[in-house]
Amino acid sequence: MSNRKIPNITVTLIFEGNALNRDEKIGGNILSVKKLTRGNRTLSFIGKPAIRHYLFQTLVKASGWRPAKVKADGDVIQFDITQDDIITSEELDAFGYMYTPEKKNSKSEKGESAVAPSIIRKAPVGITKAVSLEPYLGDMAFYANHDMVRRTHGEATPNPYQKEEHLSFYKVSFTIDAERLGRDEWIFATTIKKNKATYNLQIERDNGIIKVSYVSKNKKVEVVTHPIRAGVEREEGSDHVKITFTVDEKEKQKRIRDLLDAIKNGLYAQSSNEANTIVPLFIIAGAVRVPSPVFHPYIYLEPDEEKRKLVVKGIRDALANSWYQEEYKEGRKAFVWWAERLGAEAAGLDYESDWEKFLEGIGLKSTG
Repeated sequence: MSNRKIPNITVTLIFEGNALNRDEKIGGNILSVKKLTRGNRTLSFIGKPAIRHYLFQTLVKASGWRPAKVKADGDVIQFDITQDDIITSEELDAFGYMYTPEKKNSKSEKGESAVAPSIIRKAPVGITKAVSLEPYLGDMAFYANHDMVRRTHGEATPNPYQKEEHLSFYKVSFTIDAERLGRDEWIFATTIKKNKATYNLQIERDNGIIKVSYVSKNKKVEVVTHPIRAGVEREEGSDHVKITFTVDEKEKQKRIRDLLDAIKNGLYAQSSNEANTIVPLFIIAGAVRVPSPVFHPYIYLEPDEEKRKLVVKGIRDALANSWYQEEYKEGRKAFVWWAERLGAEAAGLDYESDWEKFLEGIGLKSTG
């Protein structure tokens, strides 16, 4: 892969899907779809957590990404950063985490739990909702488990249920903050005051383990224990200590390429036991100075009577955004592609239509 610095990247795509994100049951046996209202139209949508799940499951199957270890503290389930970090886990690197020390380890004799701070990583991969481009008109289907009832030879009766259904085009965007992906920082204040007590930071190295604690009058409040790894550095400051995690540059480039290839080729998605599609029928991707989905608001679909198909519009406006234009001047053309079943207003625009050339332009040339 290229040694060229990888820029921030944004990708907006349009795909066709059907009821990909079910909501709560209504009326006892009706499975609803998630909906929102815009003007006098009702639109269905797929929430960010569902899109994140579909993307990660695709990366697990296609690129060998490993699910990060988790731990349960009562009713709270969280990623276990005492075992994994962004170096060992692509998931923690790309999608972030929040780790709160266990209550049993974070209380002093007075029951003070605020002494041990949470450790938070904002996700370098940003994801929008996928909102339908066509209104939901109240479609609903009736189902029943007739096949299983037949197998009981009359000992059971069907269990009927209904599902709201919505077949529509959807629009969704992804952003990759290339500055933050592959790098994580834990910053701890050297002292914390709580209810007149002063807690001093203590960092120990013991048998290949980093132990981060706060101590007051010989009472220790443990924040986190973490294995010492290559790529982990510690920096002392006058009022803080910073522990920095850095992913190898080749591995970082691989992770970004894995993300982009998964988004471009389509996500593995199942909802209500139905195989579904989040496969782009239109895609625009580009390098941007600010890791924001700046193409997203411009792109829309509109019917074209002459072409007798839906046409993607707004591409010209999207490519005129200055966050993209600054990168474009460096020779990094945006990638634009659409399937035959759609049209697109892109005449006279300067863009890249070859995916590999686009990746090479942003420093992700394949070595295969």
